[in-house]
Amino acid sequence: MKINTLDCDAQALRDKILDLAMRGKLVPQDPDDEPASELLEKIKAEKKQLIKEKKIKKTKPLAPITDKEKPFDIPDSWEWVKFGDIVSFSLGKTPRRGNKKYWENGTIPWVSISDIKDKRLLNKTKEEITNQALEDSFKNNLVPKGTLLMSFKLSIGKVCILDVPAVHNEAIISIFPFINKDYITRDYLYYLLPIISTMGEFTPAIKGKTLNKTLINELKIPLPPLSEQS
Repeated sequence: MKINTLDCDAQALRDKILDLAMRGKLVPQDPDDEPASELLEKIKAEKKQLIKEKKIKKTKPLAPITDKEKPFDIPDSWEWVKFGDIVSFSLGKTPRRGNKKYWENGTIPWVSISDIKDKRLLNKTKEEITNQALEDSFKNNLVPKGTLLMSFKLSIGKVCILDVPAVHNEAIISIFPFINKDYITRDYLYYLLPIISTMGEFTPAIKGKTLNKTLINELKIPLPPLSEQS
């Protein structure tokens, strides 16, 4: 098989740029930017409000990240946080395959890992489910257009952004940043997660490695000020 060296060089350059970006070395640091510590306080306040409004469930606080646990150095205006501190996320489901009422003549996009390609936006899936499946398996809850998805089993860290309302299987999470002004944090995570999600701990699986809900919550995220995220 012939390898396109131009493609390899382009991928290597992209990886290098992303590596510099997530370490805060891609652009000069602006001392006038609101530091990430202030952003984190706003995130905590928003999370508390969402719990009060019963839009999300109260969870046990995650342990702080110690200096020894920090994977690399970041600028002083950034903060190391855990994934579960800045987002809520939902796992998907697979409606029962044996029930034809769930799959025949379906019209609702159902995302599997094979649907997540190199494209940023996902607007078409190989399979679609019926309204009956949506009601029985998903309680009529569609994942909104514009939501960030990430795979966490076997093919870890594949990401896309929904361009249509949809649902997804149990190997994928839908991600909802607590503060997501102009989709800035969503877009930052879109580029960051493919790298960060493969740097942490894994659970062995028959066909490879996987993350579980606890390990996803514990993913370590370098959080820049919003202005630098954008």
